[in-house]
Amino acid sequence: MPSSLTYLPLSRYKFIDMVKFFRIFCFAFFFLGLSVSLQAQQLPISVEALSDQQLIQLIGQYQLSGLSEAELEAKAKEKGLSTDQILLLKKRISLLDPSLVGGTTTVNKVDTYTERNKTYIKPPSIKKKDSTGVLEVFGADIFDNADLSFEPNLAIATPSNYVLGVNDQLIIDVYGLSENTRKLKVTNEGDVRFPNLGPVKVEGLTVEEAEQKLRKALAGIYPGIQAGKTFVKVSLGQIRSIHVTLIGEVKRPGRYTVSSLSTIMNALYASGGPSDIGSFRDIKLVRNGKAIVIFDLYDFLLNGDLSKNKMLQDEDVIKVGTYTTRVALKGAVKKQAIYEIKSGESAYDVFNYAGGFSDNGYKDLIRVIRMGNAQREVLTIKANQLKNFTLQSGDTLAVDTLSTFYNNRVLINGAVYYRGAYGITDFPSLQSLLKAARLREDAYMEHGIVRRYRPDFTPEMIDFNVKDIVDGKQSVLLQKEDSVYIYKFEEVREKYTVTINGEVNKPGIYPYFENMSITDLVLQAGGYTDAASSQNIEIARRIRSKVAGKDTMLYAIVKEIDMAALNQPKEALAYILSPFDVVSIRRSPNYKEQITVTIEGEVMYPGKYALMEKVEKLSDILKRAGGLKQTADASSAILVRQSYVHKSETDMATVNSKLGVINKQGKREVLPINTDTAQLKNSLQSLYKLQKPVGIRLLNALQHPGSKDDLLLEEGDVIKVPKMVQTVQTFGAVNVPQQIAFSEGERFGTLIKKSGGFALHASRKRSYVIYANGEVKSTRKFLFFYSYPVVKRGAEIYIPFKPERKGTSTIELVGIGSSLASLAGLVIALINATK
Repeated sequence: MPSSLTYLPLSRYKFIDMVKFFRIFCFAFFFLGLSVSLQAQQLPISVEALSDQQLIQLIGQYQLSGLSEAELEAKAKEKGLSTDQILLLKKRISLLDPSLVGGTTTVNKVDTYTERNKTYIKPPSIKKKDSTGVLEVFGADIFDNADLSFEPNLAIATPSNYVLGVNDQLIIDVYGLSENTRKLKVTNEGDVRFPNLGPVKVEGLTVEEAEQKLRKALAGIYPGIQAGKTFVKVSLGQIRSIHVTLIGEVKRPGRYTVSSLSTIMNALYASGGPSDIGSFRDIKLVRNGKAIVIFDLYDFLLNGDLSKNKMLQDEDVIKVGTYTTRVALKGAVKKQAIYEIKSGESAYDVFNYAGGFSDNGYKDLIRVIRMGNAQREVLTIKANQLKNFTLQSGDTLAVDTLSTFYNNRVLINGAVYYRGAYGITDFPSLQSLLKAARLREDAYMEHGIVRRYRPDFTPEMIDFNVKDIVDGKQSVLLQKEDSVYIYKFEEVREKYTVTINGEVNKPGIYPYFENMSITDLVLQAGGYTDAASSQNIEIARRIRSKVAGKDTMLYAIVKEIDMAALNQPKEALAYILSPFDVVSIRRSPNYKEQITVTIEGEVMYPGKYALMEKVEKLSDILKRAGGLKQTADASSAILVRQSYVHKSETDMATVNSKLGVINKQGKREVLPINTDTAQLKNSLQSLYKLQKPVGIRLLNALQHPGSKDDLLLEEGDVIKVPKMVQTVQTFGAVNVPQQIAFSEGERFGTLIKKSGGFALHASRKRSYVIYANGEVKSTRKFLFFYSYPVVKRGAEIYIPFKPERKGTSTIELVGIGSSLASLAGLVIALINATK
């Protein structure tokens, strides 16, 4: 029969079969819905197995958002979660992004760790110093360290002395002739129920005792146990949680849920440790109303002794008392802190707790600052009195560091190979010290100094001749803290240099060396440039006169070397230089660099051309360019010239003066006299942009070569020959400024009429024409008649506006009238006064 009824035709079944099928289907659907409904009432058992998305859906489904911590715990217990699962649920919710959850669940942010499905709370790190604000209490840092949790090791084998209790899980393994394994939980009555055996009481027994008892009980159903062929092994599965209470001077007293394997240290860490006034050495474990152990944290901190760190049991109480005596130890000791001492302990014990003096500690004297009845007081003790010195609570022991002064040190620095500190016992004299430190070859032998402190610690300086000390002609005995300095030869003289300028690749200042020649200096400067003349080299040398009181009119000794006049020029180049010589390499007088000009527009071969000689003119370069094209308009040709090309820095003062004139005319800021070269060059470029093309008459120059119109060319010149233009352009104070088709013979006035005539405020007498070749002609006036310039093709006609005249306002008229009236009154008063 097919597995699915939906694929069979209904016609094959009788009506009664259909009724039976419908009843079975409804019955199954009812139980399925009931099962789903029951499951919906319980939270998932494995909280840690849920993804974040599933946990968010769970919070929305059971309305867990917006609950306080207590409300969340109550609702989780209502849904059947154990204490361990509740702790894990809190942790998971606290780690969720609040923006993904519908509300905010007020679960405190706590760190937890999980082992064997058990979850333990790790308290937040609280780092707080003692009330003094300077030193920490010794041992408090272990409770502030987030990397230390003191959690019990749950991955170890079951301790044989572990006492079983309610909710512990036992793993009973029967093996050998018979095989059976059971995981049984200790019930609330304290027993476990093995199948076919009945309840066996194990509460209060150790694991070892429980194993013996279960072995005897199981022998009744497994005969092989007595025969030695079947064996029983009992181990601990999931452990139970217990409740302990911490009271007294702890940071967070209260009732804590911890693992049944937890110890005193686990509970102390969970509570944050002793408070500011809590004792680290008086921690009592109270069980059933009796103190069974007093735990001293110093045993663990100093010796690693955890023998009194007892395992906790359910309903244990840990009581932390207040400290009795605390003292502070600071200064040059290995561990500065506030220490708690017991009765009978002395200052010697405190120093042992601190690890003793530091290496730079002053051990002969220790100061003790004590809180007296009315005022503070200072006591001093020696190191050998520490064992017998009784401390009081609030005492502060201060240990000084050793003095920075040495008992037997002398120092040497400068031109020696082995600088630094030496012992005066081994080197009592300056001669022995110099021999040990070994003078360098560049030591200045005529003078050295010893810096010394007098008995009153005022400094003094003792000078000596280094050579005399070495030769034994002079003797100086050293004292402690003397500092000897030997000068280097280069420190006591000006640094020797030589200078080279002119036609070398890298002119500048170079270090001087003995026996340095001109060739050596030229090579250091990168060799000659292509324009250099090696036949004329000049050397300028300082004048050094050793005769006192003599004056001279000379500035320097100048030596010129003419290579052409020497039979052996190599010997001249080998000329030995002296310090501070200035070598000048001249430029060859016959050396010329290529000078180019540019021809653009209507010529046969436009482009860049190098000038062949200094006197090459417009007509010459036009011939080399192949002459003009038929479409060229020679009368409109222009020459653009850069006025300031290859000017030296010394010309910049003149350029600046010219710039000042132009800037004043343009009402711009004038550059100061001390303007640097770069700024002047930038201003020069701006000046060039303001220049108009040079007006030339190219047609005359071509028709009459060598005439005044045939200009000499300069570097960078640009000759532009345009095509013929049939228009003129009007600008300025005309009604319709425009381009106008030009016919030969048309007059100035006719063209103005074609532009709509003069505008209202046109200044006719100031009108002018700029021709296509760059020439400018202005209007002339004779009596009442205007003589306008002749207009040619391509010209530009400019009609300026009359300057605006500002009239006198009413307020100004009133002011002037008032002033005149006052002046008249003053004159009348003076006349009356003279009568």
